[in-house]
Amino acid sequence: MTQAQAPTELHAGSTAVLVIDFQNEYYTGRMPIPNGKEALKKAKQVVGFAHQNKMPVYFVRHVGAADGPLFAEGSVNAEFHQDLQPLDTDFVINKATPSSFVGTNLDQQLKEKGIKTLIITGLMTHMCVSTTARDAVPMGYEVIIAEDATATRDLANWDGSVVDHITLQRAAIAGVADVFADIKTTQAIVDMPVIR
Repeated sequence: MTQAQAPTELHAGSTAVLVIDFQNEYYTGRMPIPNGKEALKKAKQVVGFAHQNKMPVYFVRHVGAADGPLFAEGSVNAEFHQDLQPLDTDFVINKATPSSFVGTNLDQQLKEKGIKTLIITGLMTHMCVSTTARDAVPMGYEVIIAEDATATRDLANWDGSVVDHITLQRAAIAGVADVFADIKTTQAIVDMPVIR
């Protein structure tokens, strides 16, 4: 990150994990993500790390119209993937836009808990992950993205070409790393000292 110093430690009382859109739509639905299972496994590690250190975990899910083509409310595709489910002690936020903040009370919940640092995992990197990171910074949060706990899909371009998911992932991460987030691997995050 060019404009902020990268954090070297985490404070359990002021750090939260966001788990964005690990939903069936990206696994068995209309928008499959080629390396989505690998990202899910890494996100599960980050969630386990948060639970172990008593950090709050927020599971965010996109919910579309019940008769809509994607993430239809009440459908199997809108549900969280069976391998990454919230615990009773976790928090669930429903959203209708790429941002985890717009139209939700996430910011209010985080501020009430004194959260200052967000560790973000999720799908898709170029959309909901990066939008959430970009929105979080002007709200006063420090953002860390677990790069290998995020993923995206191949994307049709305006000129009829296709941007492959690996190129899109790298570009999306570079875009947020420039100003909005510190980028770390899952291993680097779970290796960070935690102040309690």
